[in-house]
Amino acid sequence: MKILITNDDGVNARGIYTLAKEISKKHEVIVVAPREQRSAYSHAITIHNPIKIREEKIDEDFKAYSLVGTPADCTQAGLSLLAKDVDLVISGINRGINCGTDILYSGTVSAAIEGAIYNIPSIAISMEVDWARDDEDYSKAANWISKVVDIAENNYLRNDVVLNVNVPNINEEDIKGIKVCKLGKSIYKTDYVLIEENEDMVYETKGIRNEISEDDSDLYFLSQGYVTLTPLHFDFTNFKILDEVKSIFEK
Repeated sequence: MKILITNDDGVNARGIYTLAKEISKKHEVIVVAPREQRSAYSHAITIHNPIKIREEKIDEDFKAYSLVGTPADCTQAGLSLLAKDVDLVISGINRGINCGTDILYSGTVSAAIEGAIYNIPSIAISMEVDWARDDEDYSKAANWISKVVDIAENNYLRNDVVLNVNVPNINEEDIKGIKVCKLGKSIYKTDYVLIEENEDMVYETKGIRNEISEDDSDLYFLSQGYVTLTPLHFDFTNFKILDEVKSIFEK
């Protein structure tokens, strides 16, 4: 397959390099990623500024381009300009998980969703990390996403679905397997710490995630040592209540 790889951590992030090296063993890979860190940019796109693209010499096994823009810009430019006849988009490997409602903020997941909008099967891959350190090895996540790609290629590649995959921060041999599950609900208690006061009041924010309350969600299974996989779709319509709302407002 021809696979477009992107991320939100930047073209020089260890996660995307490890992913591209692993996937290029079996597939043709092209990397298009932000030139700088663009985490939590959600599904932002650039509309008022020019897009700057530069070829990067990262590895002889695959072509790579950096883009001054957002993760969604990278997917769009990759599909429309830099790579033709792409079979699959993979976004990641993200430094930190993208579970629960956090996916709404995630540039990694949004870059994959952009692929689905353009009718290309897409996967987002993220790995839990110890934020106090900066030496994580992404090889276990790359191994798992390689397995997911193999299975998807042979049995399930849907052009309107994003497979959101998360890998726990435990030794690879301790991972119990993979669980297909729903999104959990990520709620944070946010503290605002005043650090400066002049014309503006300047705050630092510190968010602490509330305890996991659901035992059938991605957040729960990740905490139990499983790789999680959740199928996503960009259509936010709540079909369960569509007829009910129609009966109220279309009188």
